[in-house]
Amino acid sequence: MIFFRRVPLAWLQLTRYKLRLVVAILGIAFAAILIFMQLAFLDSLYESQTALHTRLVADLVLINSQMKTLANTTDFPRQYLYRTLNFSEVESVNYVYHGQNSFKYGNVSGGKGIIILGINPENSPFKIANFNRVAHLLKARGVVVFDRNSDLKEYGSILEDIKSGEPIAAEVGDRQVWINGLVNFAGASFADDGNLITSSMTFNYLFPHRSANNITIGLVNLKPGVNRKAIAKKISALLPASVRVMTKQEFIKYEKHYWATSAPIGFVFSMGVFVGFLVGVIIVYQILYGEVSDHLPDYAVLKARGYKHRYFLNILFQEALILAVLGYIPGLITSLGLYAIVNDATALPMNMTFPRALLVLLLTIIMCFTSGAITMNKLRDANPADLF
Repeated sequence: MIFFRRVPLAWLQLTRYKLRLVVAILGIAFAAILIFMQLAFLDSLYESQTALHTRLVADLVLINSQMKTLANTTDFPRQYLYRTLNFSEVESVNYVYHGQNSFKYGNVSGGKGIIILGINPENSPFKIANFNRVAHLLKARGVVVFDRNSDLKEYGSILEDIKSGEPIAAEVGDRQVWINGLVNFAGASFADDGNLITSSMTFNYLFPHRSANNITIGLVNLKPGVNRKAIAKKISALLPASVRVMTKQEFIKYEKHYWATSAPIGFVFSMGVFVGFLVGVIIVYQILYGEVSDHLPDYAVLKARGYKHRYFLNILFQEALILAVLGYIPGLITSLGLYAIVNDATALPMNMTFPRALLVLLLTIIMCFTSGAITMNKLRDANPADLF
């Protein structure tokens, strides 16, 4: 390929000034790290805030129309959920009580509070591995199970104490509960420190000001082969406008949409990606501009000998590609370490994914090529007439 035929010249020009090359690589790596971290925070935001949604066992979901996010719940009458049983397409229904409150264990209290989920222990609305081992314990009032994926640093030695096998006392709001088991569940999020799962009876004990006849999430399971969107429209027409009916996937998108458009934190992380890209463009532009400026007399001589402008453009973009690859590699390695640190410190999901790694590589290449495109105008200053 013609583009790669002259890579040695581009490489020699970049490596002529070693310090400049190192500075360029560090600058591009910094921009790549910034993009990596902002994208990870953004994905972590969406993943943590929809972790509960993805674990629901349901085809359709009913919520109060005024509820924009589970972080700020609004209930609706349970009778509307049972009305869906009038449709022959409906197999079964279930429900979830959802609330947030302060949580204290010993002398340690969580910073953001904890989510309390009230369910029917005999018919769990969530996909939870080995839940049947602890489900029967929840039949007693005041008993809860603790999500081991919660932000444990907020609750001292709670995990080790639970593993002892004996129920341990804690406080939710101003009421005492007994933690009698562990489950692998949704974990911490940007809005809370973790989760407690209990029975609807205990939930109503912990939230006496809320009506037991009102639920937060209604779940509908359909018979095999039923068109989910079509039946969702039929059910929605039967229910009042105060109740919203959607598929499970639409419910997940609904939550993500709130955090992407209405919550400031989503905008901040998105803006961080743009800033990282812009920083990289500026750094690479300065490096390429310096390279072109240093070699203008050489380019003028080559132009006088018949080399076309396209030849120098090839060299310029080869340099941009080399810088992109050399800067991306340390940026990727450093980001992996930072992901591990953040995950350990916050319990938020911070994992490197292949799509994200590929996306940042493409953004880094585009970033460097954008700088090359801006620098092209400087190449026109290589005028053979200026040699004489």
